[in-house]
This record gives sequence, structure tokens and C-alpha cells, in this order.
Amino acid sequence: MKGVILATGLGQYLVPLSTCLPHPSAFVPERPLIDYAIEAFMNAGFEEIGIVLGYNEGILRPYLQDSARYGIAIYCLHNPWHMRGSATSLFAARPFVEGEPFVVAMADRLLPAHLLFPLLVSPWHAHVMCVNRRNKTGARWQGTVKVWLDKHGKVQRIGKRLKHWHAVDTGVFLFQSRIFHHLSYLLRRWEEPCSVIQLAQHLIASGDELWACDVSNSFLLDNADNWNHFRYVQQMLSIRLAQEELIA
Repeated sequence: MKGVILATGLGQYLVPLSTCLPHPSAFVPERPLIDYAIEAFMNAGFEEIGIVLGYNEGILRPYLQDSARYGIAIYCLHNPWHMRGSATSLFAARPFVEGEPFVVAMADRLLPAHLLFPLLVSPWHAHVMCVNRRNKTGARWQGTVKVWLDKHGKVQRIGKRLKHWHAVDTGVFLFQSRIFHHLSYLLRRWEEPCSVIQLAQHLIASGDELWACDVSNSFLLDNADNWNHFRYVQQMLSIRLAQEELIA
């Protein structure tokens, strides 16, 4: 199975840091965000990763082409439609995944390798999204993508404006190859930008099952999806690095 990392975003929530740099190249605290996602795939046993590039591609591509530093084969995938939303980045990865199921992660997530393991060892035949079911309340979680599940763990509703929810999105998905049928339909129909979350909403509405994989017990730092979260992640990683130095 192949991995796909979406690194096309404008990073508008990190302005002015992202004015000249794509947000996956922002340093947290001393390494680019995208390094953490790549290492998670490598440590989970993936041998090939396709990284979809868009905004300011010229900055990330030279950095990523030296894949020897990671010990994994990295392929840079160009998305000429990145301004039309993150769902187009999945479509840009279609030739790379070659009709097989694939795991997707956002480049601004700081995820551990063992978060990916359940997607690899379970006999999933449906689309899957990794969720964190720990209670998330308070202003800090405003703007986070929230998920409502049925009693069996199937996703019923998803969105940032849900008033009641069971879990929050982690930005990690397992998609079956039929996802491209849905993508083709949406991109032909919609003229406005289409996000991965809107794609998930379409899956639910169409009856193509989207299941939740609970990764609440995995060590997962918050995604850097706004400036406050980004600063929080910087602080947490700085503490983690200091602890590792003391143990060493």
C-alpha cells in the first residue's frame, strides 16, 4: 500500500510566516512540518510516498528530492489545480496509487507511526478516517473538523460547525480506489473549491460507507490548523525534545 501526503495548502492561517513559504515547510521547532509526516509513514513500514505539491512548489520540491535522508522512496506529484481545493490533490495522486487502496495524511499533522498501523492490519473494504474520540471542548477547538458517529462507528455527519459530536478529525484517511469515481463527479459538478472534508460529506450522502478508526490512545499532537495551534505544537515539541535529551 502506498502513502500520499497533501502539501499544497496556502497556509493562510500562518501568515506572515507562510507569506513566502508553504506551511509544510514551517519549522516546528527546528524541522519542517512535513518531515514528521514522512517519518511516520516510513516508520509504519511504507516503502513509497507520493507528496502532492502546489503552492510555492519550487521551495519544497528541491528539499524533498533528497529522499535518502528519510530512507524511503519519495515522489513529488504536481497538482496544477491546487487552487480548487484539497480534493484535487487526491485526484493528482491517481496515477501514483495505481488503482489500489491508499493512506492519505495532511502535511500539517504531527502524527506517530503507530497511528497508521490499524489502517494497514485491518481488512478494511470501506473508506476510513482516523478520529480522536477524547472529549474536545472549549474555544481552542473552534474550527476543528468534528465527527458524529453511529453506534457501530460509521460516520454520519462531519463538519466544523457541528454542535454535537463524538470525535474530531486527525487528517488521516484510508481511501479505496473507487474514491476517484466520486472525485470525478464532484470536480465536474462543482466550480468552487472542493476540500477533502466536502468529499467525505459526499461519500456519506451517496451511501458509500465511511468508517471511523479510533486512534485516541495514540500519541498525537494537534494539527497546526491555525496560528494558536501552531504555537501550541511548537511548545509541545520543544518540551518533548528537551525530555529526550535528558533521557539520552
